[in-house]
Amino acid sequence: MGSLVNRDGARELREEVVSVVADRGNELTTAILQHFDAIHSIEEVNDNDIEKLLLTDELDGLNSDTRKLGFQRGLVTFSPSSAYKCERELYYKNKRVEAAFVDRFPYQRRWTRNGSAVHRAVQRDLLYAETQLDSPQFTVVRTKTTNRPAWEKNIRQVRQFEHNGQRFQLYGMMDGVLLYQPDGSKIGFEFKTKSSTIGAIGSYRLKDAQEDHKEQCIAYSLLFGLNEFLIVYESLAKDSWTKGAEAKPDMRAFYLKVTDEDRNRLLDKFAVVAQKCYANEIPAAMIEKCFFCLYKPHCHRMNEQVAA
Repeated sequence: MGSLVNRDGARELREEVVSVVADRGNELTTAILQHFDAIHSIEEVNDNDIEKLLLTDELDGLNSDTRKLGFQRGLVTFSPSSAYKCERELYYKNKRVEAAFVDRFPYQRRWTRNGSAVHRAVQRDLLYAETQLDSPQFTVVRTKTTNRPAWEKNIRQVRQFEHNGQRFQLYGMMDGVLLYQPDGSKIGFEFKTKSSTIGAIGSYRLKDAQEDHKEQCIAYSLLFGLNEFLIVYESLAKDSWTKGAEAKPDMRAFYLKVTDEDRNRLLDKFAVVAQKCYANEIPAAMIEKCFFCLYKPHCHRMNEQVAA
C-alpha cells in the first residue's frame, strides 16, 4: 500500500509540475508575440540614439579577438549551435578536419541573407519597443561593465567544465537576454526564421520547437546560467497583403524550461566526445544527422575502408 501511495504522490507531483510549466509557457509565449505585434502596430519615430547603438554593435562585432575570454589551450571545445550535432561531426570539428565546401544555388544564398537581415531587424524592434511602447512587456538586459544590449558578441564567453572525468569548454553567444517586466525574470531569447512557406510555422508542421534549437538553448543554459527560454520563429513568407486581420500568423513562440536533467544529459554527450578526442577514437556516425554535415566525404571514405 505504501508503494502505491508513493507512486500516486509522485504522479500527482509530476502532473502539477507539468501544469505549472504549461501555464508559465502560455504566459510568456503570449506575451512575446503581443510584444512584437505591439511594436509593429504603431508608426515608429526614428531614434538616433538607438540607431547609433546598433551601428556601434555592428562595428564592435567585427572584432574577432578572443584572447581575453579565457580559453584554455588543449581543451576540447564545443559551441551551443553544434549541441545537437552528430558526435562524429563534433569530433572532426575539434580535430580541425577540413570541412567540405558547401555549393549553394544563388536563391539559397539569398535565403540565408534574408534570414540574417531579419535577425538584425528583430534586435532593432526590441530596442524600439523599450522606448516607444507605453508598457513594453520585455526589455533587453544590459551588460554590467559596458551597458551594451545583452546579445551576440556583447555577451560571448567561454566556460570550462569537468564532467564524468573529462575536461572541456563551451564557447558561444546568443540572440539575447530579455527582462520580463511583470516579474523581473531573465529570459533567454532565441530567434529563428523559416523561409519556404508560411505553413512552415503553422501548428500542423511545427508542433513544438525543433530539437536542435532546444539543445542549443540547453547549452546556453550551461554557458549563461539561464533556465527559461523563448524560441521565436518568424516566417519570411507572409500571407496575402489583402488578407488583413484574416492573415495566417507569421510568428510562433515556444517556451523551454531547462532542467538539471537536461543539462547533465548534454554534459554527458560532450564528455563522451571529449574522451574520444583525447584518445583519438572516432565516434560512431549518426546517419539521421548527415544532411547538413560538412564532413560527409570523410565519413564516406571511412565507411568504404571498413567495408573493404
